[in-house]
Order: sequence, then C-alpha cells, then structure tokens
Amino acid sequence: MTITLDAVRAALLEACPGLGIGDIRPLDAGHTSRQWVADTDEGPLLAKTPIRNPDPAHLRRLIAATRRAADGGVPVVRFRALLPHSADVGGPLLVQEYQDGTPADGAWDTMDPAARLTFAADLGTVVGRIHACTGPWFGDVLGRSQHPDARTFLHTRVGQQLSKAPGVLPPELIDRAGEALHRAIDDVPPDAPPSLIHGDLWRPNLLLRAGRITCVLDFEHGRWADRFLDFGKLDEHIFGAWPQGRDAFLAAYDAVLPLPDDWQSRIRLGNAIHALSTAVYFARWNPQFVPEYVASLSAWLHGEDS
Repeated sequence: MTITLDAVRAALLEACPGLGIGDIRPLDAGHTSRQWVADTDEGPLLAKTPIRNPDPAHLRRLIAATRRAADGGVPVVRFRALLPHSADVGGPLLVQEYQDGTPADGAWDTMDPAARLTFAADLGTVVGRIHACTGPWFGDVLGRSQHPDARTFLHTRVGQQLSKAPGVLPPELIDRAGEALHRAIDDVPPDAPPSLIHGDLWRPNLLLRAGRITCVLDFEHGRWADRFLDFGKLDEHIFGAWPQGRDAFLAAYDAVLPLPDDWQSRIRLGNAIHALSTAVYFARWNPQFVPEYVASLSAWLHGEDS
C-alpha cells in the first residue's frame, strides 16, 4: 500500500484531534515500520505504522515496556497517541515525540577508541537499568502469556522455536540442539527474577548526542524474561566485532545490577537461544542470513558436547 503525506496528515489528525501540523517528511529508519516526522505545534512528532505485525497489541506492548523502562531511569521516548486502525495508512498508527540525534551505527565510524569505550560504559549502565526493572511474571508485559519461573519460560520459548525449525535447521541439529538447550535451561536458578528485556539491542536502536546515549528506541520486543536473553544480540552486533568494549560494558552493567556467579554460562545459553530464534525468524524474512545462525548454534552445541 502506498501511503501519501496527505494520508499521514489525515491519520495524525484522527489520532490527535486539534493538532497543528506543518511539514511532514518520511524518515528512512527501521526495518519493521514506516515512519514520518511531522512539525507540529507540540514540537516534532514521529508517526509510525508497522509493516510486519499490524496487531495493535504489538504497539501496546511497545508502549508498556517503554514506560516501564522509563520508571527505571532509562532514557526513552514519550508517546502521544495510539490509533488502533487508520484507514488512511491501512493499519495502526503510533504517535510519539521525535528525538533528534544520531543512531550509534551512524556515528560509529567517526568515534575514536576513547569515545567507543565511553559508549560501552554508557551501554552497560543503560542495559543494567533495563534489566533491574522486574516484573510479576515471565512473559508478555501485558499479561497475555504468563509463566511462573525462568525455567518454564525458557523451556516454552525454546519449544516454540524448535516447532518452527523443520526446514530451517538440519533435522539432526534440531534434535541435538533441543536436548542440549533444555538441559542447559534446567541449570538456570529457579529463583531467577523476571527482568524487563529490550529484545533488540543493537546500535541502530541507541540514539547519541555528543557521543553519549540519550535515548533507547523501539521496545517492541520487550517482555519479562531471563535478562541474559538480551546478550545474544549485544554479542552478535556490538561485541562480536568489537571485543575490546566488552569489559567496560560488563563493569558498568555489574555496577548497576550485579552479575551472578553463573553469568558466563547464562550468556552462552542466551546466545544459543538467540541463534535458534533468529534463524527461525530470518527463514521467513531474510533466508540468506539463516546459515550464519545455524553455524552459531552448531558452535554452541559443540562447546556443550566437548
């Protein structure tokens, strides 16, 4: 569906009656939504409508997770309105404040080693604050799915991903990885608390001003979960290619939320679940990326078997 600027204007006025709107421009950002910036009498606002998941509940989860992170001292955006369905844009419309800044991936190549280490420490503090927010159950922040403990939550998540794995993973890998993952989950402490996780921590979702993290964007995958699930994307997209920053990140994180004695094995498990889940996800949207996640899962399995 082609969405014109006039259609965006009409949808904005439906979501925010009486709003004074000036110029509107499309924003080339994100992979899962279309976005526009509107100059208004309330300041610049960002309007977005999802591409892949049109369920309004998905946006309600994003809002709820973002607001919970704000309660924990995490710098986030504020929301103006949610329109469950707009005929003008052919789906839901979310309206939020627009924060100016540079996504960390856009600034990365211009950052010297000292600036990158500052970024790593900022990131550790921010992620620690996110994970320090604890919830009443494991699962959906809105309560659509609730699990009583980390083991039950992780067993269920792995089971769901394995059920989608035929045709994505080699059959022998499905069986071996499934058994190993479930064994590793049994070692997770039964009293591990449900932490808020972001679910999509990589540089495009971290906004910088003057080299410092000033906003964490897009909590659309936020949920109450085992906190070490967030480390999978961090290790893949940030510290995999830049291991020099990991110590600074972990030190800052530990200062906010102390790491338990078993943190290394928990991170390895989180990385393996990330590899499984991302392979299944990309089989639908970007199948060319699946082999690298299959290789990561196989490498984890080899380490567990050795």
